[in-house]
Amino acid sequence: MNTGEWSTRWAERYPDEPCIKYGDREWTKGEFNIRVNRLAHAFQEAGVRKGDRVAALMANSHVFLEILQALRKIGGIMVPLNFRLVAPELEFILNDSEPVMLVYSPEFLPLVEQLRERVPSIRRFVCEMEGGASADLEYESWTGDRSEEEPVPDSEVTLEDPEFIMYTSGTTGRPKGAVVLQGNIQWNCINAVPIYSFGHADVQVVCAPLFHVGGLGVSAIPSLYVGSKMVIQRFFDPAGIFRLIEEEKATIVFGIPVMFLFMTQVPEFAKADLSSIRLFLAGGSPCPRSLIETYMARGVTFSQGYGMTETAPAITVLRAEDALRKLGSCGKPVFHLDVRVVDGEGRTLPAGETGEVVVRGPNVIREYWKRPEATAEAIVDGWFHTGDMGYYDDERYLYLIDRKKDMYISGGENVYPAEVEDAIMGLSRVADAGVIGIPDEKWGEVGMAVVVPKPGEELTEAEVIEYCKGRLAKYKVPKKVVFAEELPRTATGKILKKELRARYSR
Repeated sequence: MNTGEWSTRWAERYPDEPCIKYGDREWTKGEFNIRVNRLAHAFQEAGVRKGDRVAALMANSHVFLEILQALRKIGGIMVPLNFRLVAPELEFILNDSEPVMLVYSPEFLPLVEQLRERVPSIRRFVCEMEGGASADLEYESWTGDRSEEEPVPDSEVTLEDPEFIMYTSGTTGRPKGAVVLQGNIQWNCINAVPIYSFGHADVQVVCAPLFHVGGLGVSAIPSLYVGSKMVIQRFFDPAGIFRLIEEEKATIVFGIPVMFLFMTQVPEFAKADLSSIRLFLAGGSPCPRSLIETYMARGVTFSQGYGMTETAPAITVLRAEDALRKLGSCGKPVFHLDVRVVDGEGRTLPAGETGEVVVRGPNVIREYWKRPEATAEAIVDGWFHTGDMGYYDDERYLYLIDRKKDMYISGGENVYPAEVEDAIMGLSRVADAGVIGIPDEKWGEVGMAVVVPKPGEELTEAEVIEYCKGRLAKYKVPKKVVFAEELPRTATGKILKKELRARYSR
């Protein structure tokens, strides 16, 4: 079996059950599989063979998932592209992955025009709907008259074959393409089902971007696996999510913390009917304590998970019943995964001691695309080194402190910015905060906080520093505070510390 067979089997068994709703259109499991088959035949007739890459510069839609599923069936490899990147960044990724085709949404035509002559591997351009360049294929016209029969790949497709290449955010240096196998994806789904009790009766609002492993691997792909209904939001709209929850009786919503923060800032948050919700799932970056408590006050169970592109993505999950008791923890490892905390020599550390988180299991990638040195550096003796620092408590719950590279040393003491940021976020007038280490003649490095006040609120440097005293050890309290209108973030919501350092650490 391969992951391309998922839609086939659901269509054979329950063809009339709901599968996807997008805008005012809906498709059953049977109808979705027919559309996937038509696309698979269109790909094959266009010369796409097993191992070929097809890039997607797209907003969220049913077409994005049809591309994924069709390529799974014939052994093609999808390359999801972050549409927030600029043309030179996309040019590097495309020339690194060498796709034979690019499918794009009409909103991104200006980007496509900048790239058109710069990526020689691309033979065909396809626009998701009307509004593309006149010379490019239009998706529905291209696929509409193709065969509905199951496609036959040119060679056998198995769980050992790549499913997609997803590029890391590239906060330092050039991004790397994580080669995610079909088996990695299937094991991620197997890990998710017992933790979240995903099932065919669930209705999931898909609002996180599908070009990111969270939106794809936590939200959409498990829905394809268990046969639950997806309600797809093209672009993230906080108020619109509450409307979809009420109209569709949604049970699950996945997002990154900053998305859930924006959702609390619209009037609908206070009045929306959330009685159908089983879980709000958060991942992508540490979730502030204040945000979790805000959702709990609305009666919503808020579960936080920890994952990475390289683990397809689940590493740990905090069960719903532990959300209050273990607030701040990212939980325990998913079932089919080993997770250790190690020192610089690779020795396992006891509870309470901070070290690097390393993982091993069937959902972990085996390589970066054309990066043998980076692969050898990240995967040592079968263990993937996450670069995240954390510790286990005495009940074996994992707590993440910070990224290894973001840690700074003040007076000989390790300081993890995420811990300081979490403390600052407890100040009611703060909307966002980022902390970096800056040079200091006396201590080597000290902390600087870049703080975004809530709209209409005023703050002073002294107030922020005073608030941190008593909540943090003296060496952790920022020595300097500056204010900004917003923080630079990656598409996954992580603060771009490199950019903060470039702006302020002078």
